[in-house]
Amino acid sequence: EMHTTPRTLRRFARSMNFRNDFNVSFTKRGTILGSDLRFLLLNDNDAAPPLWNVANQGLSSVLSRTFAQDFGTSARKEPPESRGLPLLGSVLSLTISGGAKKLHEYVDNKHQELGPVFRDQIGPIEAVFVNSPAEYRKVLADLAGNTPRHFLPESWMLYNEIRVQNRGLLFMEGEEWWHYRKILNKVMLKPGPKIFFYGPCQEAAENLTKEWQRYCRIGCVIPNLEHRLYQWSIEVMLAAMIGSRWHVCEPRLRCDIEDLATILHQIFTYTSRLSMIPAKLAMKLRLPVWNKFVQAADEVLDKVRKLVPEMVRLSDNDGLLQTILNNGIRGDEAVRIICDFVIAAGDTTSITMQWALLLLSSHPELQDRLFNEIKDLPLEDLLQHQLLRYTWKETLRLHPVAPFLTRYLPVDSIIGGYFVPKGDLIILSLYSSGRDENNFLRPNEFWPERWFRTEKDSFTYRGVKDARASVPFAVGVRNCIGQRLAETQLSLTLAQLIKNFKIQCENRDRIKMILRMVSVPSESIKLKLIDREI
Repeated sequence: EMHTTPRTLRRFARSMNFRNDFNVSFTKRGTILGSDLRFLLLNDNDAAPPLWNVANQGLSSVLSRTFAQDFGTSARKEPPESRGLPLLGSVLSLTISGGAKKLHEYVDNKHQELGPVFRDQIGPIEAVFVNSPAEYRKVLADLAGNTPRHFLPESWMLYNEIRVQNRGLLFMEGEEWWHYRKILNKVMLKPGPKIFFYGPCQEAAENLTKEWQRYCRIGCVIPNLEHRLYQWSIEVMLAAMIGSRWHVCEPRLRCDIEDLATILHQIFTYTSRLSMIPAKLAMKLRLPVWNKFVQAADEVLDKVRKLVPEMVRLSDNDGLLQTILNNGIRGDEAVRIICDFVIAAGDTTSITMQWALLLLSSHPELQDRLFNEIKDLPLEDLLQHQLLRYTWKETLRLHPVAPFLTRYLPVDSIIGGYFVPKGDLIILSLYSSGRDENNFLRPNEFWPERWFRTEKDSFTYRGVKDARASVPFAVGVRNCIGQRLAETQLSLTLAQLIKNFKIQCENRDRIKMILRMVSVPSESIKLKLIDREI
């Protein structure tokens, strides 16, 4: 049998001058196959243009028969599987490799052994792992439709069930999710939203800098760095919610921020421990880790639910909270959504900031270059400064907060040449693709300048072969709703710290990346700051 590749089909279609006003129907056993087949006649760099109409019945017939033959072959080609034990899957292998905290390294090794696509069962979770930038957009956007489904920890789902409660955007699905997401897109991702976040982000950055200047003057390590950055991240979210009156409200909310930072840290720790065993089993056996998880979840949700009405009372009309209410999200729905915003704020940017400070500590020359370039820039220009942006972009490449992105397949699909049925969980291995030499030059090196475009053209980078390999905020309709806020927060705070301090770390060489649901340093970072002589 002749095997015709997608690239061959593209060349054939172009030679026949079939362009955008044509459409090809691909059939297999009389079934029309949809969005996952669009790549056949697309340019290699095309993202997701519409299907083309092809009136020429001869070509349509040839392509239909050829693809049906290829799809039939792929349908018999299952992804390679990692060997494991019945029921337990690869838990034993993972345990030997270092346990759940080393899952990213275990999966990376499996990719090297089995290839860019493989199937594995780890504890109660069975999934297809994918390390292929070419497939990332297909899974996240092209196949997703308007209501993508992602994986949620069983412990959280069970907690919501036993407490009989609905949750915010992270937990919503289907039309309910799409309804609220469309509204929040206008609020969080509208053109020019960074202006909306300038004040809160800059004020929180200045507060953090003032506090750390005290430790800088006495020459000591920043105490409780992780906890303090949790507070900083929650402070930014609350300040953005309340608006210009934040500086008046901050003193009375300081205790709430400290409590939330402590509890959120516990929640992620307990959730990570529960990921290796069925949550229902942990609940039935009344394991201490389950009881502690429930207690922490009760505390944080109760505290945030009480906090939301107080924030409404304190806020002015220029805050994010009032904007959400003005766009028609009210009552219990508003409380649910704002609760999850505050909870999500605790770990994402705070952990990215830890990694950025750690990486900068080993590159004093980069700190000096950034200082000289940004010291006199106004806020608007800071947010556009390329090297500053590339510093946290490179941080997220090496240490993505979420080292895995997940989606459930809505249709039968071909992923990396393998047939994967509808409903299967796909896990995208961002840690692996971000450190793959096929995607990046010197992949394990912290080199923010790699993201600069070359003089040759605007489509190539100095040290990036495939930019699609690093998508920390995801792509498609279910990308990170807080991306603009996170970008503003990271840029302004890094700039404020670099303008005031030289950053050092006393235990840099001992720190590794481990997982606690998200990627965190293996031990507390001993950060030391030296005052800049301006």
